Amino acid sequence: MTHLKLPVFTSIAAKLWAKVSAEDKKAILENVYCGQCKGTTTMFNASGKAERGALVLNGLCAVAVCLGQVGRFVEAGWFA
Repeated sequence: MTHLKLPVFTSIAAKLWAKVSAEDKKAILENVYCGQCKGTTTMFNASGKAERGALVLNGLCAVAVCLGQVGRFVEAGWFA
């Protein structure tokens, strides 16, 4: 049985993520490259932190046989 955790965002990262539209959030999380699968996947159990005005997301690959670590960088210009 896999236990899912709620996303954990730092307070600054949560404010940045809140600026992203629902449609863009979906696109960001559904277009993540997985190095283990060697292809595009969906991220789940995402956590986020802010670095230099950008948002760094880390989570797991949604492919059931993989579940590897994946990440996504959302540039600071996105939030301007």
